[in-house]
Amino acid sequence: MSACPGPCNDPRRRARRPDDAPPTATQGDPVWCGACRSLLRSRLAELDDLAARVGAALDQRSAGLTERVSGSRSRPSPSAAVDDLDELLHTLLSWEDAYREARGFATRPRRGRYAPTLAACVAWLGAHLDGLLTFPGARDFGREILTLHRRLRARASLGGPPRPAARPCPECDLLTLQHDPSTDELRCRACSWTTTADADGGGNPGGDNPRNAPHPRPRRRPLRRAS
Repeated sequence: MSACPGPCNDPRRRARRPDDAPPTATQGDPVWCGACRSLLRSRLAELDDLAARVGAALDQRSAGLTERVSGSRSRPSPSAAVDDLDELLHTLLSWEDAYREARGFATRPRRGRYAPTLAACVAWLGAHLDGLLTFPGARDFGREILTLHRRLRARASLGGPPRPAARPCPECDLLTLQHDPSTDELRCRACSWTTTADADGGGNPGGDNPRNAPHPRPRRRPLRRAS
């Protein structure tokens, strides 16, 4: 058994000093821990909706994407958003093909246009996720799902202002954390501590990970005036 490669162990990876790191790493079971497996399942399921949101924001030139984009990397794309959608479909179809080959399943059927192809691929990967998170490519598969989700979520949120996170910075303990939608990162305005939203449970005030819930802060007693 080895350490889980997911965001549960990011505090150890980004610790500036050995004393700052948690005493033990969260172990995989056998590759990914239970919390990160749940996170990957939700992130995978959200990819279809995120792609639809990114696609809806494109101009008319990018309407009607078809599955051909996954095999046409040599052609210039009209925007970076199309590149992201192209990479999303290409990556997910490649993992479906790899897992089908590893398990001796039938080859992937051709599904037609972009949206139904992506939806069917996401559904197929979700149905086989338990196996995908334990087969030889499990580590790379999970990391790519998190990366794709982070990139698309940032793409879908471009233009939104940074918003505060309702918990103190783990480095300086000040309430100065902000979530930046353009990079999908949490950054402290006081000490510049930074982490990805995945590591913090999605950048929500409480986060998806119970380890990242706001810590209770002691209430200060009111000062008494001298008589």
